Amino acid sequence: MRRIGNVFAGAALLLWAVGFLTAVPSQAQNKGQTGQNQAQSGQGQSGQGQSGQVKGSFQGGIQQTPWFNNPDIRQQFKMNDDQFNRLNSAYQEAWNRYQKGTGQLDKTLTDDQRRQRMGELEQGFYKDFSAATNNIITDPQQRQRYNQLDLQYRGYGAFNDPTLTERLKLTPEQRAKFNEFGQDWSKRMNELGTTYQTDREGANKRFSKMQGELGERINSVLTPEQQKTWRQMTGDPYNFSPNVYFQANAGTSGGKK
Repeated sequence: MRRIGNVFAGAALLLWAVGFLTAVPSQAQNKGQTGQNQAQSGQGQSGQGQSGQVKGSFQGGIQQTPWFNNPDIRQQFKMNDDQFNRLNSAYQEAWNRYQKGTGQLDKTLTDDQRRQRMGELEQGFYKDFSAATNNIITDPQQRQRYNQLDLQYRGYGAFNDPTLTERLKLTPEQRAKFNEFGQDWSKRMNELGTTYQTDREGANKRFSKMQGELGERINSVLTPEQQKTWRQMTGDPYNFSPNVYFQANAGTSGGKK
């Protein structure tokens, strides 16, 4: 139980948010993409983010620059350049469809209707991208570590995934609690995103504290048996760096176990 409380903890870190997004292996290409990443940011899970803004859902959701863009992270599951390029291409295609869908949402929708529709779009994104991932990452051990890091990165947002919900057998009350935590996380991350641009050290300290709270909050909702399953699903903890979420200098630094 103590270990899961540290699954998402990071030292000078982070955050996942949800901006969702491209880069390629060469140094020159990574540098060019970094500028694009900083100029673009997709809508987050909360549906609040707009292109060019930092705002979004920072649970670790859909950003235009994928979390595996970071070379250090890719080494965690030994992704080669060919896999990265193919996976990144599939990610961008899924993200473009997602982004198009968010841009076509009816402005007259109520907040509840908008959240429901955003949830549907997110699930569509993950379904499309997961199908591509199955064809690209075929080694069982490599795929297992990829899945573990994906869940760690997504944080509270992972508990919206129907597959995870079924495996953990989450109750409606548990799902509602995770949704509440996720909304609070997004709000705090949106605020932290602005601070990160001007005070990296201060933002890192605040984020590190938030990450510790994240693990504690997850434990407070899950039963001991569910915690055990969650630990198995997330594996060894990896400390994601803040830029993985805020899209600053993406691809140049990451975290470590």
